[in-house]
Amino acid sequence: MTVISTSPERPAVSPTFEHFHQRFSGDALRYARAIVGPDTAEDACQEAWLRAWRAWGAADPSKAEPWLRTIIRNCCFDVQRRGWAQEPAPDLTPDRAAAPEDAALASLELSALWAGLERLSPVLRETLWLREVESLPYAQIARRQGIPVGTVMSRLHAARVQARRLRSAVAG
Repeated sequence: MTVISTSPERPAVSPTFEHFHQRFSGDALRYARAIVGPDTAEDACQEAWLRAWRAWGAADPSKAEPWLRTIIRNCCFDVQRRGWAQEPAPDLTPDRAAAPEDAALASLELSALWAGLERLSPVLRETLWLREVESLPYAQIARRQGIPVGTVMSRLHAARVQARRLRSAVAG
């Protein structure tokens, strides 16, 4: 690690690129999958990590994670513009300790849920992911996506309405 002293009381620590990659590669791939799906996510992440590596010295070490997420998001949308496939991928797996019948039912429910979420646009999936999985406040989601807070609220409402419709269809 490289230490960059910002003050005598508290030096700032800048991780090496390799350390940063090891720490955030799993999160980066899950984030990309939430936006564009499993196959496309790997391509987008590879491009994002390449861009991050090339610009590593220019990044503010204290803001490296949000900086990377912005790169990932941009790469995901770049990949989509090129027309690559998009399909969401569940990161969730049924509880292996559960009874086989319960695990099978949970797996079917997850499959149906993800099939429905596939119908959400990537922008709605990303907004829903940031709020429900990463528990980010609306203001932070707005900053990440470069949109007003009201738009975040509208996107979340639309995503939740569609998810409720899916849930009703699966249940009934």
